[in-house]
Amino acid sequence: MSIRGSGKRPSGEKVANPPVALDLEIDSGAAGGKMGRLQQNGFAKLVSDLVQGQCRGVDAIRRGFPSTLLKDTALYFEVPIGHIRSLAGLNESTAHALTRRGANMDPASSERIWRLAHVVAMAQDVFEDDEAAKTWLRSINRAFGDVAPMDYLDTEPGAMAVRQVLNAIATGRAA
Repeated sequence: MSIRGSGKRPSGEKVANPPVALDLEIDSGAAGGKMGRLQQNGFAKLVSDLVQGQCRGVDAIRRGFPSTLLKDTALYFEVPIGHIRSLAGLNESTAHALTRRGANMDPASSERIWRLAHVVAMAQDVFEDDEAAKTWLRSINRAFGDVAPMDYLDTEPGAMAVRQVLNAIATGRAA
């Protein structure tokens, strides 16, 4: 799957130099098995691109991420797709319509998925392990009023709170 630009801003205004495409090519070849599928999905690729500094987040968000990224994200976290739709701010009928048409999500929903990927990359860095990062993000946490940190990522203030706790863990300060 790839995210391609049209050479226009969301307002319809033409851009002199269309943004470079963010390719989320997925090699489903040799890896096989459950772990191979999870490591090769589009959300994992997005997290990897963020870590490697290859993601052109602003342009990709403006174009919108492919709606199939919702399913990839749910598989990555091993949570129901409804949970991811909720974090992305998409109702079920809209998400199904986008997927059926092979369309991209709107910029707001794409930004929420990008935010989730950004925090995953930060958690991976803090915990030095992908599974530990995912487990921490999915687990109920007293610092968030007995809500999982992942469930705070639908808003920027919530994401700031999660980043603050991750910074505290990384530096050894009490969260």
